[in-house]
Amino acid sequence: MKKIIATTVTCSLLAGAGTILSGCSLMFWKAKEDSSVVPFSTIPSGAYQTFVKSWNEKEQPVLCALIRSQSEWSYWFQPAVVMGHVPRAQSALAPSAEYFDTRQLLLATRVIQAPDSTERGRVFMADKVTMKNGMLKLAYTFNKPMSAATYTVKDFLLVEIPKDRYTTGPVQFIENNEKVCEIAR
Repeated sequence: MKKIIATTVTCSLLAGAGTILSGCSLMFWKAKEDSSVVPFSTIPSGAYQTFVKSWNEKEQPVLCALIRSQSEWSYWFQPAVVMGHVPRAQSALAPSAEYFDTRQLLLATRVIQAPDSTERGRVFMADKVTMKNGMLKLAYTFNKPMSAATYTVKDFLLVEIPKDRYTTGPVQFIENNEKVCEIAR
């Protein structure tokens, strides 16, 4: 009987302590939310059957763009339809016009040595998007491919952010902690 009472008291104390600690963690140690952080997602470079238009990469190693409409998408991206292959749907070539009603895209692209299969998907990594004092900033990491490829490709980072509240002011692109582009809008 004493063993049952002791076990019951011990379990009750542990359950009570757990409840108090979880409640305290919610109240006292909750980190303050950073209002400058902009929610974003990364769109894989193979999501659409397209390629980035050509530019003089010697004069401008990093090409940056803000894409807010289907016509702007068509300006920066060209369809890459393979002969004899019919895309699943028109959306395979570009986002729909309705997509841009609520979203906009940040594009950073480079002409690089073709990455090998282990490097693919890790060349560009979005770190964060912030909005401070009217300046929208995309911070990302660029990892130069070390493959033995003998040809180059246009690889890119495509980041989706909401359109609301982020439609005015300049946009900066920060690559490896260094500003590489700024767009006035």
